[in-house]
Amino acid sequence: MTAQASAKPLVAVRMELSSHGLLALPSRLRATAWNSALGGLLCTLFINASVAGEASEDPRLSLERMATAAQSLNYDGTFVYRNGATMQSMRIIHRAGSQGERERLVALSGAAREVIRDPERVICILPDRQSVVVSKSRPRDFPHSKLFESGPGFAKYYALKIQRGERIAGRHTKLLSVAPHDRFRYGYRLWMDRDSGLLLKYELINEHGESVEQLVYTNIELPDSIPDVLLEPEISGAGYTWYRDEQAAPAAAMTSSEPHWYPDWLPEGFELREHARDSILDSRHPVEHLVFSDGLASISVFIERLDTTGQPLDGFDSVGAVNAYGSMVDDMQITVVGEVPAATVARVAAAIARR
Repeated sequence: MTAQASAKPLVAVRMELSSHGLLALPSRLRATAWNSALGGLLCTLFINASVAGEASEDPRLSLERMATAAQSLNYDGTFVYRNGATMQSMRIIHRAGSQGERERLVALSGAAREVIRDPERVICILPDRQSVVVSKSRPRDFPHSKLFESGPGFAKYYALKIQRGERIAGRHTKLLSVAPHDRFRYGYRLWMDRDSGLLLKYELINEHGESVEQLVYTNIELPDSIPDVLLEPEISGAGYTWYRDEQAAPAAAMTSSEPHWYPDWLPEGFELREHARDSILDSRHPVEHLVFSDGLASISVFIERLDTTGQPLDGFDSVGAVNAYGSMVDDMQITVVGEVPAATVARVAAAIARR
């Protein structure tokens, strides 16, 4: 089954996937739990009796424990994800093991859809569009795998503080606040399970101090094992249009050559973490893809030939916390996407030049 060529520009497809929770969840599903008035009251009572001394813990050790828990534990939970004005309820089933991580995401509200991941590929099933998107899987695709790669210079860009948490999905938590030192990146509030270290709730805080994205578990279980049947899709995708991006193995897409395009300005601390040339979905030409990160926030730059069959992105676009800025240079479309303030993606886009 081969996909018919889509008339949509690639950035529109990416933003549509984000609006369905498919782009945001692969590169940034952090883990989670909803807050209620009654729950907040009960949490206050539990916290007073159980978290004395947490403020003295090393925040970076907590981050490391959180990242390890997300990769090494089996879990089956339900969470509510809010991105801007969009709210979704989803189930996540994650299995760790010697064969690598496997994961299944199932939408419980809105249009039916599923995402299946294993070390080889990612499959997004979209019944409302009668389509299936299959792409290569990379280690960073797992939402928790490299959420925080805080190196020695991490404290230059963010202030970390442990605070008292609340009771989420029946479990006691501690709260880690991550506040940026400048206006070019977002802040985070992370509620971690005190027993397992697993992230149960997070909020993304914009430059105005507003929560623009939130993910929170309503229930979660940590079973000793996850059977294969729970990781298989309920929707077969038979008769759907399949969009495949599996032409090369993951390592083959990466390149050690110098990028043809590069920004003359980046926020302090952002470094090139990934450089690849891929054929993405319906693109007839390779797309140069640069990923910059400060260890927490990331900015993606896509450079591709202008598609004369679609409408290129010129200026701003956004889906919740994800901002994008597109511009055209000669016959090329430059698109900068990231969970960073709109002013940041615009400034990076304006600084990109051919080498």
